[in-house]
Amino acid sequence: GKTRVGYYIRAFLSDPRATLMVILLALPGRMLAMSMHEAAHAYVADRCGDPTARNLGRLTLNPFKHIDILGFLMLYLVGFGWAKPVPVNPRNFKGDYRKCDLKVSLAGITMNLILFLAGAIVLYGVMGFALASLPQVSEAAMNLFGTDERAFLTMADGFKSAFIDRGDGYYSYWYVHELLTYAPYAGEFVKMLWGNVPYYLFEMLSYFVQINIVLAIFNLIPIPPLDGYHVLNDLVLRRSLYSSARAAQIGYVVMLVLLFSGVLSEALSFVTDGAFSILGSGAEAVLRALGAL
Repeated sequence: GKTRVGYYIRAFLSDPRATLMVILLALPGRMLAMSMHEAAHAYVADRCGDPTARNLGRLTLNPFKHIDILGFLMLYLVGFGWAKPVPVNPRNFKGDYRKCDLKVSLAGITMNLILFLAGAIVLYGVMGFALASLPQVSEAAMNLFGTDERAFLTMADGFKSAFIDRGDGYYSYWYVHELLTYAPYAGEFVKMLWGNVPYYLFEMLSYFVQINIVLAIFNLIPIPPLDGYHVLNDLVLRRSLYSSARAAQIGYVVMLVLLFSGVLSEALSFVTDGAFSILGSGAEAVLRALGAL
């Protein structure tokens, strides 16, 4: 929310190279996530009988057909954004028009959730492989004899921890539970373990996973013109499928209030951190069951 507005501007002024690197690493995943969200809307609408989006060239993964410049910039300035809405004409729907509208509305959110889960499986798989590949050194042996291993697992402060020799006579270490809980933010661990190229690839995957869960949650907010409002309307309110221009304007005002009050950022962080915590706990349970930890 308030703490993220202008973050990249301030960061760029203090460290232009590092900030540019973050922008470039996040760019492919964010463009793909937004393009697939909109393409999913267009595909389901077309399947329901409305060719409007297809006729306008929106049934494509080409990001330049979907990206809204301001909405894309907002991804970097405040942590979430939007693409050009896919045009849909409910009059063309075949069958139950409200059911079709619900399918179209859920299509983008569902796509982002699928991409999030697919990316998260790969990301946590990489982290699990990294931890499983480390030799385990007992705490007693470590205290008595130390180790010649550059990277290893042992106990520290009562918790299983991953140690990596920084090359200057000191170890950096992370609690395994925290590494798995906050795996999307563990790029530094990957960098110290495997080097720069794997680190860049891991960061790209991490940004892809993060933006997909953020887009899914953001679009579920039941405020016009977001998808969540259509879902609420189709299931509960049962009003006209066409939200008025005034309703959309009110919706934008409400979103701005939520944004600048920090409520939206806090809510998104709460849900995303909860999702990563659940996935991390699951990954840790699997690794322990396999004897890798």
